[in-house]
Amino acid sequence: MRFVGSVGCAFILSLAVTNARAQQPTPPEAPLTLAAATTAALTANPASTSARLQLVQAQARVAQAQAALRSQITLSSSVAGSNGALLPSAGPPEHETFGSVVNTVTVPLPLGHKPRLAVQQASEQLAAAQAQLDSARLTLAGQVSAAYYDLLRKQALLQIAKDTADSATRQNTEAQKRFRAGDVPELDVLRTQVPMASAQAGLYQAENAVEVARQTLNGQLGRPLDTPISVADATPPSEPSLTLEAARTKARTSSPEVRAAEANERALTLARRSAGFSREPDYSLQASDTRSSDRTSFWRLDSVQATITMPLSDGGLARAQIKEADAALLAAHAQTETARQTAEVTVSAAYLNVRSSLRQIDAARTAQEIAQTTYDKTVRGYQAGLYPLTDVLTAQSALTQARIAYTQAIYDAATANAALNNALGILPQ
Repeated sequence: MRFVGSVGCAFILSLAVTNARAQQPTPPEAPLTLAAATTAALTANPASTSARLQLVQAQARVAQAQAALRSQITLSSSVAGSNGALLPSAGPPEHETFGSVVNTVTVPLPLGHKPRLAVQQASEQLAAAQAQLDSARLTLAGQVSAAYYDLLRKQALLQIAKDTADSATRQNTEAQKRFRAGDVPELDVLRTQVPMASAQAGLYQAENAVEVARQTLNGQLGRPLDTPISVADATPPSEPSLTLEAARTKARTSSPEVRAAEANERALTLARRSAGFSREPDYSLQASDTRSSDRTSFWRLDSVQATITMPLSDGGLARAQIKEADAALLAAHAQTETARQTAEVTVSAAYLNVRSSLRQIDAARTAQEIAQTTYDKTVRGYQAGLYPLTDVLTAQSALTQARIAYTQAIYDAATANAALNNALGILPQ
């Protein structure tokens, strides 16, 4: 009995512990950092997957070109039946039916320039594919950064909208109390109702903007759109560590778009050289074994031969291919120059935007502090009967706009800093 009682007590205690654990609140999910969001997007986003598969295709093309430099052996077999008639002077038999089997092994010899140029061209195309993958990753990272900071911006603006709505409601309540006490006319009550309604409308708009921004970020991360998400706040950006000229130089030399254009130009240069060898001979070795039942000839014949195939006329094909290759090479060179100019312009704009946004933060912070002081003093003056309600409403509107401007400046700076890092080929860390 004591054993049963002990077991029962132990079971009840275990059940209590289990229930207590089940009732414990689930710890909140840690806020998602920009680096973690970027990593998740690069792993799950279809655009990144597509770029990676293009790189795999380029790697396979290099392997194919390299295979042409190695031994490629071909075996062909043929079986034939023949019926022949001999001249009478040849002696008997005058007619003969016989069969033959021929086995031939062919080994092409990659002795010309074209096979090696094909390998070099495929290698340059692989370098271009790698640069395009880097470009796709940076493009996706830029989109994630924009969506990430947009969500933070919309959340901050939502908080401002809530504060504005609460302040407008308090003003309306205060005006009603003072009207009932006979301190202010009914007109003051009516005047507070307009900003209160406007603030409520702004709150609805801000809530919707946050939801849209959250769905946009979830879409970039490859997650269901309605998945709850918490993001870590932005770190205030600092002055760029590079000079403007250093940033331009780095963009001109290391931008993925520039590297892809340069690799493509090198590949087309090799293609132009290969077109110049269009009439280059082809070489091969052949070994054959013939077995026959023909009584008038060899019943077995083994032979080895070397073959050189030389095109004598192509009807102008080579000339047309060279002309096409020249035009493609000139176009590629122009695209490379365009890529360099675009990279330089992009990084310059991002660099200047960062410096300007940092100054805007300081100015917006000062404006917000002044607007807050003005509002506080105006409210105290209104409560003391020194200022009319319209002054309070004007000061509140100015404070709200100052807070919005300061918030915009903060996240504009964060977005500009992310764009600068993106232009320099730097992923969020």
